[in-house]
Amino acid sequence: MPTEDESVLLQGPERWNEHARRRRAQGPFRPDLRKAALHGADLRGAELAGADLTDAVLSESYLMSADLRGANLEGADLCEAYLILTELNDCRLVGANLDGADLSGADLTGAELDANFRRTTVISDYLTIWP
Repeated sequence: MPTEDESVLLQGPERWNEHARRRRAQGPFRPDLRKAALHGADLRGAELAGADLTDAVLSESYLMSADLRGANLEGADLCEAYLILTELNDCRLVGANLDGADLSGADLTGAELDANFRRTTVISDYLTIWP
C-alpha cells in the first residue's frame, strides 16, 4: 500500500510540488517515500529536497532538473534513471544502484557515495559536479 506522499507523487510533478509547498508552509516536511515503487515515473522538476527515498525503486525514471538536495537515497534503485541537471547536493547514495544512470550536469556536491563507486558505470559530462 503506497504512502500518502507516494500516491501524490505518482500524480505527477506539478501536483507533487503543490503538495510539498503546502506541507512545507505548515512546518518542517520530510517526504516519506521509503520503498516507493516509482519505476519509469515522470518526476521532472519535482521538489524532493530532504525526502526519504530509502530502498525506493526509481529505475528508468525521469528526474531531470529535480531537487533532491539532502535526500536519503540509500539502497535506492536508480538504474538507468535520467538525473540530468538534478540537484543531488548532500544526498546519501550509499548502496544505491546507479548503473547506467545519466548524471549529465548533475550537482553531487557533498553527496555520499559508496567507497567502491566507479564513475564509469554512469553517464556524465563535463558539467557534472562530483563530491
